[in-house]
Amino acid sequence: MGYEKAVVKSMSRIEARKLGLALLVGCCLVILSYFITMSETPVDGQASLTFTVGANGEAEDKISRVQPEKEKIAVEEPNKSISTVSHVILKDNNSELRKQGETVLPPKKEEPQVIEMPRPPLTESICDFSNFRTEFCDLKGDVRVHSKKKAASAAVVLMSPQRKAEEYMVVPYVRKHMDNIEKVAVRTVQAPHAAPACTATSTVPAIVFALGGFTGNYYHDFTDVLLPLFLTAHEFHGEVQFLITNIQLWWLGKYRPIFEKLTRYEFVDLDKSDDVHCRSHVLVDLRFHNDLIIDRARAPNGISTPDFSRFLREVYSLPRERAVSLRAHPERRPRLLLVARNGTRRFTNMPEVAQAAEAAGFEVVRADAEFGNVAGFVEVVNSCDVIMGVHGAGLTNFVFLPANAVVIQIVPCCDLEGMAEHTFGAPAKEAGLLYLQYSISVEESTLLESYPREHPVFTDPQSIHRQGWFKMGKIYLGRQHVKLDVDRFRPILIQAMDHLRR
Repeated sequence: MGYEKAVVKSMSRIEARKLGLALLVGCCLVILSYFITMSETPVDGQASLTFTVGANGEAEDKISRVQPEKEKIAVEEPNKSISTVSHVILKDNNSELRKQGETVLPPKKEEPQVIEMPRPPLTESICDFSNFRTEFCDLKGDVRVHSKKKAASAAVVLMSPQRKAEEYMVVPYVRKHMDNIEKVAVRTVQAPHAAPACTATSTVPAIVFALGGFTGNYYHDFTDVLLPLFLTAHEFHGEVQFLITNIQLWWLGKYRPIFEKLTRYEFVDLDKSDDVHCRSHVLVDLRFHNDLIIDRARAPNGISTPDFSRFLREVYSLPRERAVSLRAHPERRPRLLLVARNGTRRFTNMPEVAQAAEAAGFEVVRADAEFGNVAGFVEVVNSCDVIMGVHGAGLTNFVFLPANAVVIQIVPCCDLEGMAEHTFGAPAKEAGLLYLQYSISVEESTLLESYPREHPVFTDPQSIHRQGWFKMGKIYLGRQHVKLDVDRFRPILIQAMDHLRR
């Protein structure tokens, strides 16, 4: 028995040692597996704690697992209870905090946010070449203008370190395809030494433009220079100076009252000036919308074609603002100005035409402008209620008529209606006048004296038009006069009289 007890006691000690050794080995295995697991878990899968700090300084009790990023940007989100610090990210890789019984949802995978820095606006070009007829440049800042005497051509230079380099050769006339107009160089430079040194400095804005081209023709005087100049200079209210190339003193003298109304300053002959003129604002060329038309939607200060007519009446102190109203004054006879052309496209039966107008109830005034005597003739125009004539420059005088007056254009043969409508029809309507158009028949044209009735001049006018402007103009504008059929024309006179009775 003593031996058995000793054996049992010895076995117990052995089992205890084995058990302890087994527990030690198991514990080591558990610890080893834990470290292996932690080393294989990516950083993005480890726990982190996020919460927001409210306005009262206490952390909200909302705790959730999120996927941390390698670089985190704090973005402020609008919330009524959130202060300036809207998100605080705390990382705790050694512990996980959970509410009792709370289920932790797997984080949503969010696309990385791309923050675009605002780009500086592109600098607009100093020149606009989109107009079908003109090139127009608007330069603001340190602008320097020098004449042809200083270089091969007149130049306008904008010195600006912030602008990209630009350089253009601009025709300073509203017909940019004219070959007989010298171009002006317009460019930008970034370094002061690249710009000419100032010799004449002024705060007055300047407009650079050219004479020549078609100026000298009464119609083109207005559509190419005078109306575009009004459109361009009006916004300055006289505080602008004109820097002119290709000066024609006789022409400037003819329209001096208009120029003196648009500017308080003497013009500068840019072809002869020795100075480098420095300004803060320079326009090169004139604004242009269409022939004898101002588009109110595109014009500075919303001016319009009737504003040009009012401007001219003010320049020449013309008294009549509206045509006669026969409803208010039935005793009066409206005055009809019959434009008496002395060259081509004249009436060959002028007395008969005048008699027909008088028979319709008009007082007829027969006149044509004397060269250079604009002021005297426009007074006659303004005294009339109707202007009537064959297509030609004399009808340009409609700009001096009072409002609500009538323009009657007699269109020569053949297929000249489109040109006539563009030249005087659309502008007259824009000016607030009644426009009436009468197209003569072949029998009313003196071309029958030069060509047989079966000639393509009559039977196929477009074959002549297709040969170009000069060929067309030589025949239909240069060789044609009008013998008006007064019986056929009489309804036009009646329509004009009815308009004045309203």
